[in-house]
Amino acid sequence: MGVVPVIGEHDGARITVRAMAGASVVRIIGDLDLAVATRLRTDLESAIARCPWVIVDLRGIGAVDSLGLGVLLAARESALRQAGDLLLAAAPPFFRSVLRAARIDAVFTTFDTVPQAVTRALAPRAAAGR
Repeated sequence: MGVVPVIGEHDGARITVRAMAGASVVRIIGDLDLAVATRLRTDLESAIARCPWVIVDLRGIGAVDSLGLGVLLAARESALRQAGDLLLAAAPPFFRSVLRAARIDAVFTTFDTVPQAVTRALAPRAAAGR
């Protein structure tokens, strides 16, 4: 399985994108706010264009604002339109509470770990191949 890392840093936040066969993993380290929203939007759009199954690794997330949540929502809609999905993985408790407070926790499929999300992302193609 080929892995192509793409790393971008903007205003103290790092976004890494790892493309693999069947899915991409986008890791956010730092705040998800106005300062990084445009970069994240671009990275997610590129990942979805390669493969519509994207896992967002939130282990290193800092603060999050409504613009950051909007980017995630828009990316999920884009992935769904292309028969994929945007899955959230390893979200800290405060991030999950932000999703609940914004009343969008039911919109996203979340996983405790990145490997669990990757397994889910790869499952549709494995089932279709049988």
